[in-house]
Amino acid sequence: MSRLLPTLLLSIVLTTVIAGCSVEPDHAAEPMSFGVLGSTCTPERLAALHEAGVSVVELPVAWDRYQPEAGQENRDYVDEVRARLNDCRQAGMGVILSPGLHYPPDWVRDLTGGVLKGSGGDVPKDAGAELVFSAEVRDAARKYLVRVASDLGFEGITAIRVGTNATGELGYPGHGDGDGGSEDGGNEDGGSDEEFWAFGDAPQFGIGLAEGVAPSPMPGWVPGSRSWHGKSVTDEQVQRWWDWYAGSVVNAVAWQVGELRTLGFQGRVHVPVAGRGVLPADKAEAVKGRLDGRANPDGAQERGLDYAAQFAVLATLTGVDVDFTGLDDVSDVRARAAVPPQDQCQPGDDDVVLLGDVSSWSSHRYTSALARRAGLGLVGENPGPPDSPFTGGSPESHSLAEQMGTAPRYAVECGMAMFLFGFEENLFEDDDRAGSGFALEDYKEVIEGIHR
Repeated sequence: MSRLLPTLLLSIVLTTVIAGCSVEPDHAAEPMSFGVLGSTCTPERLAALHEAGVSVVELPVAWDRYQPEAGQENRDYVDEVRARLNDCRQAGMGVILSPGLHYPPDWVRDLTGGVLKGSGGDVPKDAGAELVFSAEVRDAARKYLVRVASDLGFEGITAIRVGTNATGELGYPGHGDGDGGSEDGGNEDGGSDEEFWAFGDAPQFGIGLAEGVAPSPMPGWVPGSRSWHGKSVTDEQVQRWWDWYAGSVVNAVAWQVGELRTLGFQGRVHVPVAGRGVLPADKAEAVKGRLDGRANPDGAQERGLDYAAQFAVLATLTGVDVDFTGLDDVSDVRARAAVPPQDQCQPGDDDVVLLGDVSSWSSHRYTSALARRAGLGLVGENPGPPDSPFTGGSPESHSLAEQMGTAPRYAVECGMAMFLFGFEENLFEDDDRAGSGFALEDYKEVIEGIHR
């Protein structure tokens, strides 16, 4: 089991910024490191980032650009990625590599079981590589990772990000992600709203099923149905089906970690997660309702997010960190408005997170407590501009500048080892701050304030 990362040292100056620190500090801890997401690794930007106090950058890679055809690499793209990585290394930056398995080439999606199939008959409009059930897709991904390791090496790579969905996070596709291919049901965009994504031949019948993955314990049963094979479905059967569904998706993450270790990578592995997943009280109610859509405020049921159980699986692996991707997301806005506020990590959270009423807690407070309880490391990032794709923005979301007034503070309070700013381009797009409202000089001030 990975060791619990110690909580961060809070200076006297920092406590004037943070009204009431929450997690007990460990005075032997290293200062929190700061980084950026989506780095270009250009020398000019790297120099500016380094001067601002940034010590780590995330370097994204896209599988569909790396291997546009089966068994064939785009050497120009490989050379481009290698050059960017070398520039980062020469600048002394730590690199978080995102291999880009959530950008599968078309030929991978055309493999046997190459796309997930939903309970309503849809396939996802956008999806990462189908690493959950498909043996052929896992084999293709394994060969791709071998090439990446050979082409790039692991020198200077401090962490590698792994996930399963279209945003590179843990989980199945989300609400309304169906392509509208089913004949019954559907939303205004054509896709079904509440698809569970385990209805292909591999999970249902074991055809082309990845090694070490179990087929459905109730083949043919669809969530919401009250009967199976002519008999009433019991709570125990629904619970077993749910455990299989949520367990299968975290198994795909564990498989990726195992492949990276086999290739010789000894650094940290970051598993990006969003939201709170299914809360314990909601799960109990959902099981009694046969997963018919009740007690599902965040759409976490379809995405198979049961963090309490899944973090326990991740904790059996070596060197894994939970990367919370939504510091100061909408849940924080709402939790901060509660009386009393429920957005900040507090002493004792780890002890009550599975026992008390946590429905008013912010997502990061709940998820951080679960990760610490499991003994996992923690890193975090702000959502990014609310009007950008995949950031989960809503009319209630804070602007980028507002996020940076609270997100780094949350990272410190919850004992995170690293904070990643989303995204690098937003620090350089305009010096007059007319666009994002937050520039590199602002980030420098945040970093200096926390390290002071």
